[in-house]
Amino acid sequence: MIEMSVADRVDLDVLLSRYTGLGDSGRIEEFAALFTEDGVLTVAGRRFVGPDEIVAFAVQSGAAMSAITSLLPGAHHVSSRMTELVSDDSATSQSLFMFVATSGPDHWGTYRDHLIRTGDGWRFVSRSVRFTGFSPSSRVRGYVESLARS
Repeated sequence: MIEMSVADRVDLDVLLSRYTGLGDSGRIEEFAALFTEDGVLTVAGRRFVGPDEIVAFAVQSGAAMSAITSLLPGAHHVSSRMTELVSDDSATSQSLFMFVATSGPDHWGTYRDHLIRTGDGWRFVSRSVRFTGFSPSSRVRGYVESLARS
């Protein structure tokens, strides 16, 4: 394992936190800018490549979430994050997430990331979002299952 500087630790923590903060608040353009130009966001097995596809997915997903009653406002809670440098300019990260809706916990899963240092700071090369569970009254289970089928 490569020793990580405090500056890199802080910069990577900020990047990873901005993903959920920007996504949950609907700041889609800023959300997509967290990825490299050829960055890949994989959600429930479906791949979105580059800023245009990531923005389109986030807009569509946001509209679907807004239409679900008793879901919003809600927020993702992230824990058990492990981030390691692979090289001076490359890192991996994995963490657990849970989405808490107005009615309580709705769904949870894992994030797995590949990150690189760019001229603009650390960015996602890839983030894989895997859902590992849903509450019995989950409001988004059907939406996630439809994503996985498409």
